[in-house]
Amino acid sequence: MRKRASRIRSFALTAGIAALAGLFGSAAQAQQPVCSVWLIESSRFMNVPFGAFMPDRTFVPGSTKPESNIASVDLPVNVGVIKCGTELILYDTGWKQQDYLKMTGSAHWAPIADQLKALGFNAADVTKVVIGHAHWDHAGQLSDLPNAVLYVQREELKAIEWALNYPEPHIRAINSDPGGCNRTPACGYMPLTMEEVYGKVLKGKAVVVDGEAEILPGVRIHPAFRAHTAGSQLLEVPTSIGKLVFGSDAFSSYEGIRDWMTANVQQTDTVQQFLAYEKCYKITGGYNNCVAAHEPLSYTDKYPLTKNSWVALNGGRMAEIALAPGEKSRKP
Repeated sequence: MRKRASRIRSFALTAGIAALAGLFGSAAQAQQPVCSVWLIESSRFMNVPFGAFMPDRTFVPGSTKPESNIASVDLPVNVGVIKCGTELILYDTGWKQQDYLKMTGSAHWAPIADQLKALGFNAADVTKVVIGHAHWDHAGQLSDLPNAVLYVQREELKAIEWALNYPEPHIRAINSDPGGCNRTPACGYMPLTMEEVYGKVLKGKAVVVDGEAEILPGVRIHPAFRAHTAGSQLLEVPTSIGKLVFGSDAFSSYEGIRDWMTANVQQTDTVQQFLAYEKCYKITGGYNNCVAAHEPLSYTDKYPLTKNSWVALNGGRMAEIALAPGEKSRKP
């Protein structure tokens, strides 16, 4: 009888602890912010050969996709604007058109400060910037966000140093120099962009991340090493429409994630890119909330996440993706 009573007390104690853990877990979960999210088009690459962006759509024999016959596409450069309580976060920053316009043939560019102002934000109020990677079209306006702390992976910085110092002349980091770097494993680390990245580091305005990190309750960085560059990273964001995952060029294409095809293969380990897709499926429960950097269908009904969109500065587009309770719409 005593043993039975002891077992009952033990069971009750265990159940009580579990109940308390559940209670505190629910409370902790309830304290996580629900963030508001917008997407802005920093610029647009015009007439990009489709095979250079998503080779499966052009080169897979027997493809029945109508897109397989498209010779070229226009690719937006998307920047995430995330408001979590009083914190204003950017995922990627776009680039400075005046630096590399001749190289890209892009259009619809406007300074990040002006684009934020069009949404009702001040660039000086941005507190954190998470770059998916340090390529020139994603990390190019960091100095225009004076109070923002940069989050960059240590593996990305190591890759930059490798790219800039590798002795073989065919392995080049800079694609604006004569001859460029084409599609080598190092291409895309432009001098002026490196000044932006290392400027934050040297001023003590950077957090060098090793793998996974939580930068706010529920807002998490996930490593996606070699899914595009050596130090690619994703960002998980809780919103009123469920969790979003920003992927920069590790995702690149919403259609690629949906159909499990590689995209933007410049430096990509395709297995790692698929694992980045899988990460988004696991976190969000599917592919609809995976935010792609260069999806050609962005700001249309064919990319449902961005269908609530409008045309803003210089023909660039914006979309209101999710609003937190009490947050007013910023759509004109």
